[in-house]
Amino acid sequence: MSQYGDGDNADVWDVTQRKARKPHKCDACHEPIAPGRTYTRTACLFDGSWDTWIRCERCQAIFVHLSALIAKWGEEEEFCDAALNCGHEYRERWREDPPPEIAALAFWLPGEPLPGQVK
Repeated sequence: MSQYGDGDNADVWDVTQRKARKPHKCDACHEPIAPGRTYTRTACLFDGSWDTWIRCERCQAIFVHLSALIAKWGEEEEFCDAALNCGHEYRERWREDPPPEIAALAFWLPGEPLPGQVK
């Protein structure tokens, strides 16, 4: 399914979690993803063109959280793109502060377990 917000379905939408074998850069926060770190890769075939993007663990956790909120409470044309550009501040859009595990991601450093995960 397309997450472009236009309502059209993608021909292919493939999301995989991978372990980096070489350095990458997160398409959302632009921080490096070191070899050995986990990241999420999304590949999409839409209108005959392929798009691919990757997100680090932190950005993927934020993306999953925001996508669930939008699916539950958002309007049809609202979406969160690959770079987490939703167009809103959290409090402005959801009228509350983010949950502690999402707020803690602001201080997360690569190599640390994600908030809420046991080392």
